[in-house]
Amino acid sequence: MKTRGRRSALVAAGIAAVTALALTACAPPGAAEPDPTSGSSGEAGGSLKVGYISPTTGNFAVAGQEMVDGWNLYWELNGAEVNGITIETIVEDDAGNPETSLTKARKLVEQDEVDFIVGPLIANTALAVAEYTSSVGIPNLHPVAASDDLTQRNANDLTVRTGSMGGSQANYPGGEWAATEGGFDTAVTLCADYAFGWESCAGFVQGFTQNGGEVVEQIWFPNTTTDFSTYVSQIQAAGADVVYVATAGGAPGPNFLNAYQGLGLDPGKLLMNCCSLDQGTLRAMGDQVVGVKSVSYWAEGRDSDAVAEFIEAYKEFSDGKVPGAYVAGGYMTASLVASVLAEKGLVTGEELVSAITEYTFEDSIFGRVSWDDYNNMVGPVYVREVTAGDDGNFYNTPIATFEDVDQWLGRTPEEALAQPTYSQTFQGLE
Repeated sequence: MKTRGRRSALVAAGIAAVTALALTACAPPGAAEPDPTSGSSGEAGGSLKVGYISPTTGNFAVAGQEMVDGWNLYWELNGAEVNGITIETIVEDDAGNPETSLTKARKLVEQDEVDFIVGPLIANTALAVAEYTSSVGIPNLHPVAASDDLTQRNANDLTVRTGSMGGSQANYPGGEWAATEGGFDTAVTLCADYAFGWESCAGFVQGFTQNGGEVVEQIWFPNTTTDFSTYVSQIQAAGADVVYVATAGGAPGPNFLNAYQGLGLDPGKLLMNCCSLDQGTLRAMGDQVVGVKSVSYWAEGRDSDAVAEFIEAYKEFSDGKVPGAYVAGGYMTASLVASVLAEKGLVTGEELVSAITEYTFEDSIFGRVSWDDYNNMVGPVYVREVTAGDDGNFYNTPIATFEDVDQWLGRTPEEALAQPTYSQTFQGLE
């Protein structure tokens, strides 16, 4: 647990300088960009070696590659040198396997001698790597990994969530929306049977039940599931008003939707999580998912100059694609690192993480964000609806916004940390 107090925001002049530089560098405004006028507390010049772990093969390959793409996009736009410091990135594929991820982390630290590690993506791989990097004094930056305990029970001064939220945090407002504005009285949930799925379900369930809703059934599926027909039949039998679905990204999103629509079930009753309806799913499903709703900290259809310029930059980088949450997380992480290097010179270790978490942005690509005393991002969560754009792409467009969402779900940190970790059998209900 952190011992330092609430960290201060950047002053208004600093925000103006950051935004001005973003525009001149053709990078999205509102993201953290280098400010070369700032003083440096570390050395100018030198090199920084980064280890990047992501599942670029296997069931989560699309999401994993996009996480890497976001990181690469920043350096392609701005150059891989900041304040005379050259950034070298070594990418390792863990295929979403915790043992492989840990092996790759050890290789990066002990053989490649990296200064810090970015990633990995999947919750159980992220927890394993964060424990190892903390034990050897190496910072671990997480662009997308959503495991709650990265910034709760396992929080430490070397681990920071740089471009995403915890699983329960990002889904809690979705439950509130479903029970209030959505007008749903009963719900059935379908979530991946591991930490991220348990946490995502717990967030939705608490938001839903605390606002008068009733969860009639919870269904769990293995992370390796490719055929969702049996689970969709169970959903149909439950007969609930709304169906909440949480996957970890990649193939499970389209696979579920194909099974759901194959039985002719009502798409208007669906509320999905960030990953199950990310851009990879939208590209695969097209017109079939127009109108489907989801909940996430990322909304590419948000009316924002920062988002619009980020989208245009990524389209050029990716041959016309629209960036999803994985791209956004990778990009935000790179921009934060660059900002610290520009202002402080070559800093590593706890000083790097501490500097990142001092920032506040009024309109980053995610909206107004800051970091709490556990190195977790605090910011908006959006309930989104898929819309068709004039450019032929599909967008998750906000229909409701919940500002300044933290990771404690209405509790104090002490109350939240005193309860058991989320699981199939514990969903945080009173």
